[in-house]
Amino acid sequence: MRLDYLRYFDHLAEVLNYTRAAEDPFIAQPTLSVAIKRMEKELGIKLFQRSEGSTRIELTEMGKAYHEYVALALKDLDKGLRIAREIQGEINSSVRVGTIYAMQGRFWSEAIESFISSSQVKPQIAIEQAFSPELTQRLRRGDIDVAFCSRVEGCDDFNHVLVWSQPLVLGVHKDSPLAKRKSINLSELGGKEVLTYSSSSPTDSSITKLLPLDSMNLRREYADEITMCSLVTSSKDKMALFCYSFLVSAFQDVVCLRINDLPADFHKVYLTSRRETHPKVVDDFIEFMSAYRFPNIMSQE
Repeated sequence: MRLDYLRYFDHLAEVLNYTRAAEDPFIAQPTLSVAIKRMEKELGIKLFQRSEGSTRIELTEMGKAYHEYVALALKDLDKGLRIAREIQGEINSSVRVGTIYAMQGRFWSEAIESFISSSQVKPQIAIEQAFSPELTQRLRRGDIDVAFCSRVEGCDDFNHVLVWSQPLVLGVHKDSPLAKRKSINLSELGGKEVLTYSSSSPTDSSITKLLPLDSMNLRREYADEITMCSLVTSSKDKMALFCYSFLVSAFQDVVCLRINDLPADFHKVYLTSRRETHPKVVDDFIEFMSAYRFPNIMSQE
């Protein structure tokens, strides 16, 4: 199978339109059509079918299955070429970094800048933001090189280095009687309705392990602290348990209280990477960030 045919197929499978696919890699549409037909003949399967009454095409079930592995193979081939060129002496200075939103405060930006400044050849840092489950999926697909994220279920085959943690705090409205306090015990929240993360959140294991769920009235419906802060802002009677980050400081009507009977490292964030050979710049990034001392976020506000 010709490598250029595989790349044509991969691109066409992404855009699902012959005209667009021919424009993007600058190849004539007839050439693209011939390449796909030859692939189908060589493989003995039909890869695409035209949508009824539309100019769009769709992958067949066989095409979907084949594309999944073609896409992975092409990424591995490209990665191998990057590493081979690096060995030959051609410098590769690109790192694709994924991160949760809460990580991107001033201290994180300083860490990225410190890495760039310490490098002999200034690397290019491409940054993507998402929640931990999505970052883990992108890492597995090879879309990013490393990720700052929570440890989620099903990623035991990755490398994890603990780099940061967040305390769980109680957010209350500034006009709430509790707003005058600096801290609170979980036992004082018994019977009160408290908003917090849903059971599908990466915080679930810590919440289940460390909170007295039987004696608390928790509304476990929320994915992030921004949503909970918005709700607390709307009423002096609402309160929420969430992980503290710089994002909370955007809500001036929300006051955060420390939880006395919970560890300061309630929610842990890891530098996550695949267990494989990386380009040198990626290895350098992992080594640098693994040794970097990220400060306690509440001490920075």
